[in-house]
Amino acid sequence: CVSQDGLHLLTSWSTRLGQYGNPLNKYIRHYEGLSYNVDSLHQKHQRAKRAVSHEDQFLRLDFHAHGRHFNLRMKRDTSLFSDEFKVETSNKVLDYDTSHIYTGHIYGEEGSFSHGSVIDGRFEGFIQTRGGTFYVEPAERYIKDRTLPFHSVIYHEDDINYPHKYGPQGGCADHSVFERMRKYQMTGVEEVTQIPQEEHAANGPELLRKKRTTSAEKNTCQLYIQTDHLFFKYYGTREAVIAQISSHVKAIDTIYQTTDFSGIRNISFMVKRIRINTTADEKDPTNPFRFPNIGVEKFLELNSEQNHDDYCLAYVFTDRDFDDGVLGLAWVGAPSGSSGGICEKSKLYSDGKKKSLNTGIITVQNYGSHVPPKVSHITFAHEVGHNFGSPHDSGTECTPGESKNLGQKENGNYIMYARATSGDKLNNNKFSLCSIRNISQVLEKKRNNCFVESGQPICGNGMVEQGEECDCGYSDQCKDECCFDANQPEGRKCKLKPGKQCSIVLF
Repeated sequence: CVSQDGLHLLTSWSTRLGQYGNPLNKYIRHYEGLSYNVDSLHQKHQRAKRAVSHEDQFLRLDFHAHGRHFNLRMKRDTSLFSDEFKVETSNKVLDYDTSHIYTGHIYGEEGSFSHGSVIDGRFEGFIQTRGGTFYVEPAERYIKDRTLPFHSVIYHEDDINYPHKYGPQGGCADHSVFERMRKYQMTGVEEVTQIPQEEHAANGPELLRKKRTTSAEKNTCQLYIQTDHLFFKYYGTREAVIAQISSHVKAIDTIYQTTDFSGIRNISFMVKRIRINTTADEKDPTNPFRFPNIGVEKFLELNSEQNHDDYCLAYVFTDRDFDDGVLGLAWVGAPSGSSGGICEKSKLYSDGKKKSLNTGIITVQNYGSHVPPKVSHITFAHEVGHNFGSPHDSGTECTPGESKNLGQKENGNYIMYARATSGDKLNNNKFSLCSIRNISQVLEKKRNNCFVESGQPICGNGMVEQGEECDCGYSDQCKDECCFDANQPEGRKCKLKPGKQCSIVLF
């Protein structure tokens, strides 16, 4: 099937293997191959990179797959990187070009959204549609046959089958690990510092109202992301590593921005610094992550032994197969009484070491296979949820996936469930009321200590800014029948409803 742009899907290959039930690995049960003109897309990317006119800044990619047409319109996305963004590698600090990172939508499909990268003329990323989310990845990541008649694979989120979610372990560390961590967090020695002025302010409803209607709100958590040599070995290039980081940050940014934490809204993330340990750093004695066999608790400790005072959170991404299928680990934040989580500063602990407990780690591998990006994205959201103050969900209210009620069970568990999920259930990308209550308390107490103004347009503040067609606030504020409110998904929020041009911008 050939599209208007000459880009096509080679259906003969998937037909030969079976049009349906065509597995990619043990976690992805069906995929299709893509073979569009990579030279053409690379040239378009180069033009968009140099573009002066508004129209030339857009990148167009058309292809057919899974019985439908994808007509992508994308634009460079700089919102995930701070103005001070740096990339460090092999003792060099670079002002890195992130022009290969794109965000966009499917032309003509309301509410659609895409994010990814274009490297050597190939798009990699995710595409949200009315019918669910599709993922596009390089074919050689899964299939080593160099004679393939396609260069990329595309699969639907419904075809991700992650069986470990119901096992005794799988995803997060067990209770005994968290209990050890909790006790350690309580041994931190507080240094005498001046209390921020915001701490003295009242936090009544009027103040909350003012906070959430101002464009200068401190709502952004700045990240320091390190990757070890094994992560680099799997993805192969600095561009690909940065694309993976961008994809993970965009995924959690979308989840947190659309969550109302008891009146605190528009929580977002921005990468301030990246450290890429390449295969050349594998034997560097100054590289704490150089050893091949490191347990998950020790790996987190190595990250925490560095000083991360300049960041809201600091994470290490790796490609290691930790024991018991653990995909991530992070220190749990609390509003008071113990150290750890967002904005935590380096301090002395009971073992005589200074540590930063605003840290976490995630891996993209377990049980001998690489997990799908969807699972890894939710793992990242889960671990950051710990940093923000949420323990694991418990109780009937917040673990509906364990319910005997089939209707509740079908919706699945929430992000902070103790074990990893495939991400294909209604609740898998949402925080439970239990998590929201806990996170809200930590945000109220700590975000003014290190969160910054994003400098990006904020959908929901009542002001029409760049990229917005209207802004009527959130669902409980919006009085404009012509405008989609800020609680709507990406690609729809702060856009005019079809056929409407009557928007007002007041609430």
